[in-house]
Amino acid sequence: MWAEFLQQNPTTQRRLAEARVAEVWPSLVGHAVAAHTTSISVEKGVMYVRLSSSVARNAIFMRREELKDAVNAAVGAHVVNVVIVK
Repeated sequence: MWAEFLQQNPTTQRRLAEARVAEVWPSLVGHAVAAHTTSISVEKGVMYVRLSSSVARNAIFMRREELKDAVNAAVGAHVVNVVIVK
């Protein structure tokens, strides 16, 4: 029944996948970078990542495309088109 609901409501399915991004983030970037992540959100295909460390910020900035693909694979849906690092 739940699977049918999600198939009939793709917006809900996308929002659930967007919500999972923060859950899978530590496994994708490691606990050291995750510890410096102050906020992460996805809005309309744009993932915003705010980091407290300039070193971590630079590391994530250099891996944006790789992380975009990894996040989409981890949540099982294409929810991230662009990664913005702040």
